[in-house]
Amino acid sequence: MPRYESPYDPASMPKNLEHVIYEKKGHVAYVTINRPEVRNALHSYAYVELRNCWRDIGLDPDIYVGIVTGAGEAFCAGRDVKFLAQYQAEGKRTPHEDPNNPIFHWGGGGQPSDANLEKPLIAAINGFAVGVGLTLALQCQLRVMADDAWIGDTHTKIGRLGSAHNLYAALPRTTAAYLTLCNGRLTAQECLQQAIVNKVVPRERLMPAAEELAQMICESSPLAVQAAVRLYRLTAAFPAPLIAYARALDQETAESEDGAEGARAFKEKRKPVWKLR
Repeated sequence: MPRYESPYDPASMPKNLEHVIYEKKGHVAYVTINRPEVRNALHSYAYVELRNCWRDIGLDPDIYVGIVTGAGEAFCAGRDVKFLAQYQAEGKRTPHEDPNNPIFHWGGGGQPSDANLEKPLIAAINGFAVGVGLTLALQCQLRVMADDAWIGDTHTKIGRLGSAHNLYAALPRTTAAYLTLCNGRLTAQECLQQAIVNKVVPRERLMPAAEELAQMICESSPLAVQAAVRLYRLTAAFPAPLIAYARALDQETAESEDGAEGARAFKEKRKPVWKLR
């Protein structure tokens, strides 16, 4: 029986990315969302670039840990709602929501879990993390937060559902409900008090603090660390029927009249007029 091998090729590392800065230093990969002009809001093409980075981190045997942050003043403002509204105005789905598009992946596909990443990530939350940006931060096993940053959800504020089940599992339940149902926000100190983050530091100390955690990880056995992350993921995994139902409910909500109204109102900077359909 022949034995086939597929060694990692460093030349396959994602390059010339438009929406993400991807770097490697020693055993640490750095992923920086680079859309500061829209406060690092994510759209279909940014999701693809992020997924490529997560995949590369998983494949490169010399990378033990990744640090995720945002360029400029925000970590991630969530989904690019203006991009969404533009497609909706034309009666179209965005590329990642269109099953006929090559980059189709309902939900975006920009999360580490979408690439089945089993290496640890550290979120360096340099500014506010909202919606899908909050989901990304919560998929990182360790989190360091700037003292003036905050988190929120805001999906229901624009007529969307998002991943409410993930927030409900990852956060204290009353906190998840406050973020999802009330569109509330938590300061950095409140996040620290509720053990949502490991450290709160002045903004200028954010990356050094994240790198200190990364160095601690690099001193441990990579195989043991990755096994621990694998168990974390399995422990937090939802049954397949629940995942399928959540996606169906998300699509049903997103493609309702209220789903279109929420994005339209956001773009027009006005309060939405809900019709319950």
